[in-house]
Amino acid sequence: LSFHKRGGSSPRSSMQSSRKRTKTEMASGVARQASKLLTPRLVAKRTGVMCCDIQERFVPLIKNMDSVVLCSKWVLSAARELKMPVIATEQYPKALGSTVKEVKAELEGAHMFEKTQFSMLTETVVETVKKQENVDTWVIIGIESHVCVQQTVLGLLEMDKHVFVLADAVSSQYIGDRYIALERMRQV
Repeated sequence: LSFHKRGGSSPRSSMQSSRKRTKTEMASGVARQASKLLTPRLVAKRTGVMCCDIQERFVPLIKNMDSVVLCSKWVLSAARELKMPVIATEQYPKALGSTVKEVKAELEGAHMFEKTQFSMLTETVVETVKKQENVDTWVIIGIESHVCVQQTVLGLLEMDKHVFVLADAVSSQYIGDRYIALERMRQV
């Protein structure tokens, strides 16, 4: 193929175009390799799970809460089997109740914290994260996507952690809030 359709082209200019394409293709290949490095594989011994505010009071309010609970149970069960650290929070449990029973059953041995802020990253949670010296990647599950989950993700990124949000295990009261939050988190 020649990129010099107008005005004719010499064999030499066709070769130069070909060389440019090759350099571009090589640069593209390097960029693809670099992007792979930015998205690490999940390795159990370097990965933890954060379970954000999956509480009884939210059950009738959160869209797709059945999916959040089912997927969260599965992830937490896998984390326990793989001996991955788990951190769970409850937002002001005196008013909002405790963690949903089905999820709480999977939190045996987890680090549990109460909080009264949006992000899970309270001072004590940050200390716990730092104590997990070999963990550089966190999988996030819970609610609400556009507030507590998103603020936690942003905070972990500021701590230079890799973050994966399990889309089927996060939600909000309004599906549009969930969608916008997932898009925003995907962009950071």
